Amino acid sequence: MSTALISLIGIMAFLPACDGAQAGREGEEFGASKAAIAVAPSLGVAQSFAVLGASTVTNTGPTVITGDLGLSPGTSITGFPPGVVIGTIHATDALAAQAQSDTTAAYNNLAGQPCDVTLPSAELGGLTLAPGVYCFSSASASLTGTLTLNAGGNPDAVWVFKTASTLITASSSSVLLINGGQPCNVFWQVGSSATLGTNSDFVGNILALTSITLTTGVELNGRALARNGAVTLDSNTVTVNACAGPVTPLPPTLSKDFSPATISAGGTSILTITLINPNPTVAALTAPLTDTLPAGVTTVGMGSTTCVGGVVMAGPTTMTLMGGTIPASGSCTVTVQVTAPAGGSYFNSLAAGALVTSNGSNQAPAVATLTVATPSAVTLGKAFTPSSITAGGASTLTITLTNSNAAPAVLTAPLVDTLPPGVTPAGMGSTTCVGGSVMDSLTTVTLTGGYIPANGSCTVTVPVTAPVAGTFINTLPAGALRTNRGNNAAPAIATLVVIPVGVVVPPTVCKDFSPSTIKAGGVSNVTITLFNANATPALLMAPLVDTLPAGVATVGMGSTTCLGGIVSTTASTVTLMGGYIPANSSCTVTVPVTAHVAGSFVNTLPAGALRTNKGNNAAPAVATLVVTSKGDVVAPKVHKSFTPSTIGAGGTSALTIILTNPNNTPAVLTAPLVDTLPAGVTTLPGPATNTCGGVVTTTPYMVTLTGGTIPANGSCTVTVCVTSKKEGSYSNVIPKGALQTDKGSNQAPATAVLTVKQGTQVSPNVTKDFHPSSIRLGKASLLTITLSNPHNSVAYLNSSLADFFPDGMMATGGASTTCGGELLSYQGSTGVEMWGGSIPANGSCTVQVEVTTNCKGQFHNQIPVGALETNLGSNTQPADATLSVY
Repeated sequence: MSTALISLIGIMAFLPACDGAQAGREGEEFGASKAAIAVAPSLGVAQSFAVLGASTVTNTGPTVITGDLGLSPGTSITGFPPGVVIGTIHATDALAAQAQSDTTAAYNNLAGQPCDVTLPSAELGGLTLAPGVYCFSSASASLTGTLTLNAGGNPDAVWVFKTASTLITASSSSVLLINGGQPCNVFWQVGSSATLGTNSDFVGNILALTSITLTTGVELNGRALARNGAVTLDSNTVTVNACAGPVTPLPPTLSKDFSPATISAGGTSILTITLINPNPTVAALTAPLTDTLPAGVTTVGMGSTTCVGGVVMAGPTTMTLMGGTIPASGSCTVTVQVTAPAGGSYFNSLAAGALVTSNGSNQAPAVATLTVATPSAVTLGKAFTPSSITAGGASTLTITLTNSNAAPAVLTAPLVDTLPPGVTPAGMGSTTCVGGSVMDSLTTVTLTGGYIPANGSCTVTVPVTAPVAGTFINTLPAGALRTNRGNNAAPAIATLVVIPVGVVVPPTVCKDFSPSTIKAGGVSNVTITLFNANATPALLMAPLVDTLPAGVATVGMGSTTCLGGIVSTTASTVTLMGGYIPANSSCTVTVPVTAHVAGSFVNTLPAGALRTNKGNNAAPAVATLVVTSKGDVVAPKVHKSFTPSTIGAGGTSALTIILTNPNNTPAVLTAPLVDTLPAGVTTLPGPATNTCGGVVTTTPYMVTLTGGTIPANGSCTVTVCVTSKKEGSYSNVIPKGALQTDKGSNQAPATAVLTVKQGTQVSPNVTKDFHPSSIRLGKASLLTITLSNPHNSVAYLNSSLADFFPDGMMATGGASTTCGGELLSYQGSTGVEMWGGSIPANGSCTVQVEVTTNCKGQFHNQIPVGALETNLGSNTQPADATLSVY
């Protein structure tokens, strides 16, 4: 530091406290602008966090956090709601732990940067500082009034402030950036704790060794990252802003698919290549785009395109798009019909760089697999869902085993899938292959034993993740699946695209009807699911409108889980206005519909219907509702579940088998219904719960219902308690045709998975249901909230458990509980709350309250993650139930 600069600082430190001296202080600017050594450290995973605490995060009032909220290793995040997080809450999970580790690394980096300037006073108010590393002659730093940071026109300018002890700001103080300075490049390394005074307007990343307190009305444009202590909030606004850089066009992307993806030998499929342009300007093709088909696959007829100005030329084995443009923030497609005369899996790839446009070239390949079935053979297929994730995100790998023989195909050797380097399991795998068991390591997923049903299929699924961006191709080779009916003749291939954090990925849409088949005049729920693979929320920029097919009409109010969104309906449309899709997550729009005439009704949301600040959906979403005449007989269905679905070794879970009859007359069982438990799972002594009539008998490994009746247009259940002493994932399957009635047999298997963890604390769980789940207006339904405890010791509630009813729902009277504690509920109350109480070891207890509504529609009731707080942990899954009122 120069002698002149030292002298200037010394003079400023001892100026008398009068108006003239203060004017001189505010008129001076000093720092280390010519030799600044300040360097912005990498925040790693903490980059996406606006608030990160170590012991607790506590909020009071309507705080709004734009960015992620995290806590590790503590377990208590309170005050959300009323606080709102426009991002993801990570409570003591792996991401929060990594963010703390990365915060520590950044803190140490800042602490190790040598000082450019040592300020003679703790007070920063009235100073104008150039970029640099600033230390203090005193142990603490304080701010009264305004601190001005002058970037001098350099948007990459960095300021680092290092204090050995505290950082304290006065009420209504502020930090002002001028001449191109950015909040993301301001860092405060605080040796103990930071406290921002009421109504302060503060800028920068606070990395405190202990705690951070934002008092009432503070606005922080940056991050509050506490390494060892708490973060305390009170009616604040905390916003993470990424550093701005030069605006460059985002490269276009390619995707492709075969529809259908599986055909018989000699059949046809439509190959569709989708060109996506994420930029606000049109992307013009500057070179032909040529797709060479795999050997054995040929085109059938001429191709077509929706790319304006483009021309498609199809040869026997190639398809080429000449010229054309991809619309701004939109997509276009190239399609051609193809066929293959021989069985096998045909891998079709468009390489990175194949699409050349005025906005750049595709950075990742586009891959699709056409499976051609060979009679009397076993085949393999696989897929990642979603197929694109951001680095550190999760996808589900599904391996599908198909058997076209008239007899089951028994595995004669383990099926081993070796994951590509960089991809690892993110949880335990499961299977629907009866008798099989799944084990996974850091690099493999293995199915041992089991069989594929005759003329059917089964699956192996496992969640996976990848921390580094790239394109990962996962292949199961020919011969990997070995059965007594033969081996797979063709490989199974799937590609996972991992996108760097910060790259924008257009959202996707899918939809379905549930049930997908109804009688004329019956009701089905259409659900539209919006997916966002980005690390920040996707905000809707225009209404999302779904026009129902002619003959299908809405019959009630819609609902949405997209925060801030509003659903409106007409007889023929469903519209979502506003709202956002959470980061790395999804949300739904649901509305009940009906049709009075038999037929098959195809409902399509076109490409581009969903418009967000992250782009538009590039592919349409399609679902089909089948309506049968009132006189038609529809086969009953079987569903099943474990509650809780995860237990500790030796814990207890309730296995529930649900039989559903959509017909107007009862369905009588004509043969025993037998459920064989997977090896390692056994029933517990005690009677079963049965609402189906007939007789339920149990052995250690089997549950049997003999006789009984499923009510007309209704359902009944059989429930039995089960346990397992060995860690693993146990798939329990009731096969197709097992339920035999005078109305027919179940056409699909029923599957549930029980996960058993050894030596790991499994948190208590919450579930809920309405009985009945559909009522007439003015009638009542019984809401039951079930608290389950998989531990060998009692779980005591640490705080109140509250269930807030959706708008329009209210209690008809008081509530009751088997959990002990005290309840608050009365006639007309809009929720129920319980204080104290406990959940028995390896057992459950309930809270029940009768509810009604003042209008028709679908009423979705949810208890969020973390609402049940006990000495053995909090619920890690929300509890959801929907009441239909007509």
